[in-house]
Amino acid sequence: MEEQRLSFALMLSYLNRVLEGVEDPRQPSNARRYHLWDLVLGAFSVFYLQCPSFLEHQRQMQSRHGHNNAQRLFGVMTIPTPNQIKNVVDGVSAALLFPVFRWVCQALSAQGFLKAYEVLGGQILVGLDGTEYFSSASIHCAQCSHRTHKSGDVSYHHDVILPVIVAPGQEQVISLMPEFIRPAIAQGNRI
Repeated sequence: MEEQRLSFALMLSYLNRVLEGVEDPRQPSNARRYHLWDLVLGAFSVFYLQCPSFLEHQRQMQSRHGHNNAQRLFGVMTIPTPNQIKNVVDGVSAALLFPVFRWVCQALSAQGFLKAYEVLGGQILVGLDGTEYFSSASIHCAQCSHRTHKSGDVSYHHDVILPVIVAPGQEQVISLMPEFIRPAIAQGNRI
């Protein structure tokens, strides 16, 4: 672990190193207008700033003023549309980004930030939340769970458990690696 002070710039730098090792799921062609970095960081920026129209606002700012905050804050050189992000990022396994979660936790621990989250004699409290983040009556894959409705219709969905480090008196939570819920088959029965 590097002894540099943890900062947003350092975290982006580590994320960039991880992304350099990620294979772009697109076929080589002249249609690769956006670098994988711009697509992943474009998606990250929307969640980080909790603003779904952030990228559109940045495109408008770029056209009016010749600069934008996506470039300054996240290093996004060309601003992709949400559809462009979805079309490419959906083809990248989230597990490829898990080293970033581990690295951030290790850095927080090494620099003493997790001390403020210790409870009951040095224990770390982890809160869990679950969410469904995809649902369709027709589109599905091998990792989809399914639900049979009273009408007999079947819908397919993806679920995830999102663990976070929490502590009484701390307003911020620290995200840990998500756990994707996949159907499990044991001796022909779903468990």
